[in-house]
Amino acid sequence: MTRPVRVALIGTHGFGQVHLRNLARLEREGSARLVGAVDVAEPPAELRALHHRSLAALLETVADADRPEIVSIATPIDTHVPLATEALAAGLDVYLEKPPVPALDDHWGLLAAAERAGRAVQVGFQARGGAGVDLLREEVADDALGGVTTVRAHGAWRRDRAYYARSAWAGKRRLNGRRVADGVATNPLAHALHAALVIAGIQQVSDIAQVTTELRRAHDIEADDTTFLRIDPTGSGPAVVCALTTTAPEQHAPWVEISGPAGAHRLLYTDDVSTRTGADGAVVELRHQRRDLMEDLIAHVRDRSRPLISPLSSTGAFSAVLEAIQSVPDPTPIDGQSVQWRGEGEAAHPVVEEIEQALAVALETGRPFSELGVRWARADAIHRWAPPGA
Repeated sequence: MTRPVRVALIGTHGFGQVHLRNLARLEREGSARLVGAVDVAEPPAELRALHHRSLAALLETVADADRPEIVSIATPIDTHVPLATEALAAGLDVYLEKPPVPALDDHWGLLAAAERAGRAVQVGFQARGGAGVDLLREEVADDALGGVTTVRAHGAWRRDRAYYARSAWAGKRRLNGRRVADGVATNPLAHALHAALVIAGIQQVSDIAQVTTELRRAHDIEADDTTFLRIDPTGSGPAVVCALTTTAPEQHAPWVEISGPAGAHRLLYTDDVSTRTGADGAVVELRHQRRDLMEDLIAHVRDRSRPLISPLSSTGAFSAVLEAIQSVPDPTPIDGQSVQWRGEGEAAHPVVEEIEQALAVALETGRPFSELGVRWARADAIHRWAPPGA
């Protein structure tokens, strides 16, 4: 039998718990073996025997037979780059949670570090593991719907006060003088943005001509929770339009959609289900397989000729959009008269007036909220950004 690949986890709380459950599954299946856990805080009781305060301490302590081959990083956003760089320099492959970096310059620096080390960085855009994203990407590339001009991403989620109080960096754009780049488009609904970019064929910074942003917030936070994005390509391919919020009255499965004269295809990427509507109105539901990104990285470590599903090199366009979002002024508050708070205490959540209609019209027209006559929107929140050298 093929021996299990040795994995260390950095960050055992929060989303690190998801990684722990997945690694436990892979251990049962014989694919992986957890050899160390790194956290500045006390880890769960079951990990104390594997606990180290730093990656350096882990590497100094463990026997050669337990030295990790992969490091999985599920830590605050502003720690991603230094931790991933340290792991690469030690000769380890990296699974890095999204968003991978808080700035576009960091994207280039981390790519260079991976190239120097001869190691891989898999980015945790889990939606990318779903075959539905590739199917829509192929339909756009093959002109299967007769000319797709726009890829639309819709996210209507609900988040309460507790969500933004869960950590020091949640809801922040900066912390202690450093970018953390939290926000609806770069963290909770980052998968919608990234999937739409992939489907549109926009993966590199050079694929982007301009990014239009309108960032708003109803929560008492620094980052955006209600956002319009339009990413115009340098080539003849479709633009990407995103309308995203965490202020919806009810949470719905996010989706990405393409449409053209020959029909439409909408993917609910969290469910791996899509509906294809023909020009005649006939509807077909499709279910898609999903490949676990850690399993994919393990397979790559065993056979370097196998390409990764979500390599760092494919996330340049996403990091460019993140840079656009972080380069504009802080999101403007939505007028309190347009926000209704529901629930009590930490469970309270804001609902923005007619938010679902605003998202739908913005996607249909490809125009920011402020150009649609939305009462709570403000034109001075619209900004446009172009990549360096564009």
